[in-house]
Amino acid sequence: MSKLLELKNINLTYQTLKSETEAIKNVSFDVESGEFISIVGPSGCGKTTILTMISGLMSPTSGKVLIEGNEITKISTNVGYMLQRDNLFEWLSVYGNILIGPKINHNKNCLGKEKLNKLIEKYGLKGFEKSRPTQLSGGMRQRVSLIRTLALNPKLLLLDEPFSALDYQTRISVQNDIYSIIRSENKTAILVTHDISEAVVMSDRIIVLTKRPGTIKSIINLDFDKNLTPLERRNDPKFNGYFKMLWEELQ
Repeated sequence: MSKLLELKNINLTYQTLKSETEAIKNVSFDVESGEFISIVGPSGCGKTTILTMISGLMSPTSGKVLIEGNEITKISTNVGYMLQRDNLFEWLSVYGNILIGPKINHNKNCLGKEKLNKLIEKYGLKGFEKSRPTQLSGGMRQRVSLIRTLALNPKLLLLDEPFSALDYQTRISVQNDIYSIIRSENKTAILVTHDISEAVVMSDRIIVLTKRPGTIKSIINLDFDKNLTPLERRNDPKFNGYFKMLWEELQ
């Protein structure tokens, strides 16, 4: 695998007229092409802030974020960002929502309609192209949201607690769906989550942050069979050991 993403000595300090708050301190890590990484840590430790800097929506106070060796200084279509809420436009159809990115970017580097139609069919949305988001289940909405992100053909996917609004049963099902789509499309992904079990069943590696200012406390490498789905990982004998390890790291 080749190195896709590099964070080099990232620091971020929020400044006001009266004070300054150190949010991120000396964070460095690499992500290989095709990897699935999770970032966990206490509330307020800067997990989402790291994603925001990787996306180009915010610049670090010092340090560098690079994709394929090129420093990120602005928003790039190389990075797709999937937020906590699906943020689908309720007045648009499923197909209309999926085509938002290509229209804004004038189809530059985006997937063509033929490939998008194949994704829609492959991931269980065929027949719902003209439906409004309010007519879809929570899991289907998340699949639409991911396909909309994939439509821009990004090299890296950022997932900011994308399952947090779902009930437990739907959440487990959608984890399987999203994981299979990302693996099938050979995408690289970084997931921010508060859910320990979610991090264990989805990831190749887990980055554990300290409380604010967030810095890297540890990186846990997971050694599951690559062919296991997230649901199957939950029944793997290794699951409990990794869960306990991560639980102890977060205490």
